[in-house]
Amino acid sequence: MEIVQNYKIQQGIRKQGIQHLIVLLIIVGIQINPAKSQTTKYNQFSNEFSDVESLGKKWTLEFNLGQSYTSIPPNNHSPFAKASQFYLRGWAHYYPNSRWKLSYFLALFANLSIPDIEQAKNFEIRYALQGTYYINKIGYTLLMRFRLEDRRIQNEAKTYEAYYRLRTQLKYTQPLNGKLIRKGIYYAVAADELFVKTKAAITGKDFFDRNRLTIGGGYALTDDTQIELLYSNEWLPRPAGNLVFNCYQINFSFTDLFRKYKDKTKARELHSVDNGN
Repeated sequence: MEIVQNYKIQQGIRKQGIQHLIVLLIIVGIQINPAKSQTTKYNQFSNEFSDVESLGKKWTLEFNLGQSYTSIPPNNHSPFAKASQFYLRGWAHYYPNSRWKLSYFLALFANLSIPDIEQAKNFEIRYALQGTYYINKIGYTLLMRFRLEDRRIQNEAKTYEAYYRLRTQLKYTQPLNGKLIRKGIYYAVAADELFVKTKAAITGKDFFDRNRLTIGGGYALTDDTQIELLYSNEWLPRPAGNLVFNCYQINFSFTDLFRKYKDKTKARELHSVDNGN
């Protein structure tokens, strides 16, 4: 009898998780078809390689290497028409308890062609503080992320303009053929992220920056290696005309890639925040 009750509870929670996913997909569908008047659409492709290295039970370091390409409307709609951006980013993560992760990063961006700020062949230095909170249920995970970025963007005069940007994200992750993301597990991803910013000459006076919706899935090749295929839709309302970015992504994630022999006595504890990240 207890087994039957537990099964019903798990099914109810899984159904609730699917309902959250459906709501996000409906929002995605609405945003993918914005008002057609005065809207410029870009097709983009990006990929990222990331590795998380353990430093004891409470700390990790993370390294990201990424690149992106963009179309050139209205004549060239290929997402590979032009190189857009390359970046290198380093993180430090601290796990104060089983549900929170506090992070800091420093990144260098080579902005070759960024449509929304009309920037070409200039650099950007970016710092950020981030807090991540996870709500884990049987069958799915909800992530709430808050990030404050200090962006210093090089302008045409080769001086750096600084402004702040706040990003808040809700992310849903559901393993499809298991309870946790481990070797051989497929999983679905859906997320919504809101961006607001301070005024700057290079980025404009708009307080609302953009909204980014993401859907896709991933597969765990091993316990420490995952690949994700994602689609994101970004909507940027601007006085001169709205911008829409349709971005296709392939991301590779590794854990302790450079650690030949893992010292399990020093490895960090597997907290709830590690599921669905």
